[in-house]
Amino acid sequence: MAHIDCSFYSGALLKNVHVIAYLPTMSADDMLEDRVTDYYAPGKKFPVLYLLHGMYGDCLDWPLKSGIEEYAQEKGIAVVMPSVENSFYMQMRHGENYLKFAAEELPEFMGKMFPLCEDREHTYIAGLSMGGYGAYRIALAFPERFGAVASLSGALDVLSILTGDAAHVTHLPAAYKRALADNLSEFAGTDDDLLCLAKKLKESGAPVPRMFMTVGTEDFILPLNEAFYAGMRELGFDIAYEKHPGEHNWQFWDTYIQDVLSWL
Repeated sequence: MAHIDCSFYSGALLKNVHVIAYLPTMSADDMLEDRVTDYYAPGKKFPVLYLLHGMYGDCLDWPLKSGIEEYAQEKGIAVVMPSVENSFYMQMRHGENYLKFAAEELPEFMGKMFPLCEDREHTYIAGLSMGGYGAYRIALAFPERFGAVASLSGALDVLSILTGDAAHVTHLPAAYKRALADNLSEFAGTDDDLLCLAKKLKESGAPVPRMFMTVGTEDFILPLNEAFYAGMRELGFDIAYEKHPGEHNWQFWDTYIQDVLSWL
């Protein structure tokens, strides 16, 4: 894989942003085994996965804590990993518009700079924990751009966090409340409530991304996933849902990002 450590000025955020990208390239194994490759064929473009980090993290999390480079190379898929602080990938109530950055500005910039597919059928988004929420927030709001979305241990039912129903969610950063809401009335029924956003998508008749979610059976965030899945099924969405032994940690995410890539 080609490793691209990229920073550029974001008009949406009014500051420089940090992004790590991996692009499939010829490897030493390709050369030693005389594999026929088309990485550099004229007009070649790669399917792309926008892969989102969780709370307290940044764009280096997936590269440093998982085998995403190896897994993506095997699948021939490019991976783009942005830093968004603790923003929940939202237009923060009292802060920057990370939704516009992650959903619109980032794909437009990356598509102009690198050989990435720009059709929705080959443009995917996924993330862990806060990034799982962000992936669904973006895909449901921009279904014309993203053909598939996946969550690993996602914070998908944010209302449960706001009402205090999500046990063990502690040590929340100051940006948390700036991102979400000062009170429930500011959040419930808005597009940041994923089930409300999904309902609007269903009623719009717009194309629906393929959907996948996975979570550990010992993960404290399991109830949020159960509630979200039940709500999506009630709305009539076809969503693949898997539960496996595991907790809210990198052992689980490194294992099951491989399932996500195979599913894509």
